[in-house]
Amino acid sequence: MSGETTAVIRGRVRGLVQLRHTERRTPAARFTVMQVPREYDRTRGQWRDGEPVPVICTVTGPLARHAAECLTDAVHVIATGNLALRAGLLHLDSAQVGVDLAHHVAYIDDTLPAVLAGRAPAPAPRAAAAPEPAPHAEPRPAAAPAATPADDWWQSPPRHSWDAVTAPSRSGR
Repeated sequence: MSGETTAVIRGRVRGLVQLRHTERRTPAARFTVMQVPREYDRTRGQWRDGEPVPVICTVTGPLARHAAECLTDAVHVIATGNLALRAGLLHLDSAQVGVDLAHHVAYIDDTLPAVLAGRAPAPAPRAAAAPEPAPHAEPRPAAAPAATPADDWWQSPPRHSWDAVTAPSRSGR
């Protein structure tokens, strides 16, 4: 259809996800997402939360079953779809809905730990055994030097500004 407004919303699910089925047995789910816009307060010189905006999201098909199974109250989501104003309320006929990874950890079927998926018992804790000394070890070749904390992002201390990230490297790389 032409004239539709496609939008992306971020917010928290409020309340329960309602799952129903159409006459043709197609699943349809409906839930409300509270989007809280951020506004800059010039008098205080800082950002603050604006007035919450409720958006009613509707999804159909397999997406409806998935939404009903994994979305609960207060879960942060990102949804895209066609936005419309109906009876004074914003409605998003969603094409996609996902958990906002900025706020949650999400697993898919293939990455769910076996213990959580019920496929394997939890491993029993093991006592750490002391390594046995080698009777006569030959000298090993020298290993490559370890990355310095400045070179290894994971090991470096947290930065307090983006200047350290965007400034040119001192090593000339």
